[in-house]
Amino acid sequence: MMPLTPWVRRLLVANVAMFFLAQPGTPLYFTLWFDPSAFFREPWTGITYQFLHAGFWHLGFNMLALYFFGPRLEERMGGGHFLAMYLGAGYMGALLSLPIGGPMVGASGAVFGVLAAYAAIWPRTVIYIWAILPIQAWALALIM
Repeated sequence: MMPLTPWVRRLLVANVAMFFLAQPGTPLYFTLWFDPSAFFREPWTGITYQFLHAGFWHLGFNMLALYFFGPRLEERMGGGHFLAMYLGAGYMGALLSLPIGGPMVGASGAVFGVLAAYAAIWPRTVIYIWAILPIQAWALALIM
């Protein structure tokens, strides 16, 4: 396991901090979530929604994936490129959801971007789900 890299650490801290600052149902939460019907008035919510989560498990699984896949990827890409890829993937997740409608929260789009980039660079890396089920990175990314 690699030690945490600077941007992965910052993203983990920012997501956890926002989890406590903007709880579901609060005015801040509603201000920062991504609402497709308001996108053209509030395009910044394509970034802000990535730091909100619907609950502890939602936050936990997203941050666990970032913790495991992010450092090696940031080390390879460099901090600036990693951050741009992370935020860009999350923004793309928001854009792709425009036709679906309904408010969204979470870092899942950004984390899927991290997993996809990881799998593109190291496709044959074996990942153990629940520490017992081996799967190669390319297959995990495809399934997710």
